[in-house]
Amino acid sequence: MTTFRKKIGVIGRTCLLIYLVALILLPLVLKWAGEKNVATALLLYAPPSLWFIPLPFLLWSTFHFGRLWMAGTMFAGVAASLMLSGWQFHKTSSSEGAVLRVMTCNRGQQGSQSQQGFKNSTRPDILVLQEAAGRSRGLAKSPENAEFTHSASVGEHTILSRFPVLGSSILPAGAAPRQARAVRFVVNWFGRKISVYSVHLRTPRDALRAQWPGALVYGVLGLPGTVWGERRKHYQAFWDGQIADAKMILEAAREDPLPVILAGDFNAPHTGHIRHLLTRELSDAHEEAGSGCGFTFPGVTRNPLSLGGPWLRIDYIFFNHEWSALQCVTERDRPSQHRAVMARLVLRDDPPSVTE
Repeated sequence: MTTFRKKIGVIGRTCLLIYLVALILLPLVLKWAGEKNVATALLLYAPPSLWFIPLPFLLWSTFHFGRLWMAGTMFAGVAASLMLSGWQFHKTSSSEGAVLRVMTCNRGQQGSQSQQGFKNSTRPDILVLQEAAGRSRGLAKSPENAEFTHSASVGEHTILSRFPVLGSSILPAGAAPRQARAVRFVVNWFGRKISVYSVHLRTPRDALRAQWPGALVYGVLGLPGTVWGERRKHYQAFWDGQIADAKMILEAAREDPLPVILAGDFNAPHTGHIRHLLTRELSDAHEEAGSGCGFTFPGVTRNPLSLGGPWLRIDYIFFNHEWSALQCVTERDRPSQHRAVMARLVLRDDPPSVTE
């Protein structure tokens, strides 16, 4: 009996150790591989709580292994939870210079919901909207948006601004407006030109439905020259396109001579490779000045693993080295597909001589 218990103990400790190592490595694997592999791309969109389902049972088993095992299990669980959720602890900062408030929201699938409450409470200077084709005039004329005296629409991308909008250009260059992955708007902010990009990468909804659950197998066992390898190549084409679009937008931001802000629906989870690719050169407003998880999608869900709330951060405000973030806030409790994000930004050098 004693030998049997020892064997069970060894098996239990081994399983627990494997789980804890996998739990710690998971955020790193998703960040490095992410959309570069169909299997990890699929895993990016799973609720983070999914990975913690075994934890309570394994934590209970640590009572038999000693306090060190229990402490290690709890530490690994907390560390992995913070990494997977993207939790931040920043406080709001202030500035004596001019502060630019930028808000972004994907208006698609809002139903009868409105972002007016969030907009009125955050008082953005620039409102960047996706899935709002041809809405600039109508939105600008609405009494609810009377503060915005300038507006423009290109394809689905719309900007409302307190400051003059001087021009716009489409990415990729030469594409039809409806096929634009991003639109660059040039805004005159107190005499200083800035570039504000509205971004909307393709939705992965159809790809995820088509690839589930086969991609989990093809992404790991789909070797080149095999049938599964061909399947993997076929599925991977969508994700390669997403990465290519992100690189195109990043290159445009890199070459832009003006202070750059990117805002919109990137359809790229915060744990994945695309966001990691962008933040190599750009700053994430939530990461720099946000608080909490900042989840933006899906605003409405019946998934019990997310307790009915959002579990992904796919809507972002990025900016280049010329800016610094004082605050980043994500809309709460609005039952629409996407929740809005607002950031307060200041120029690091030579800001306009206007107080907030």
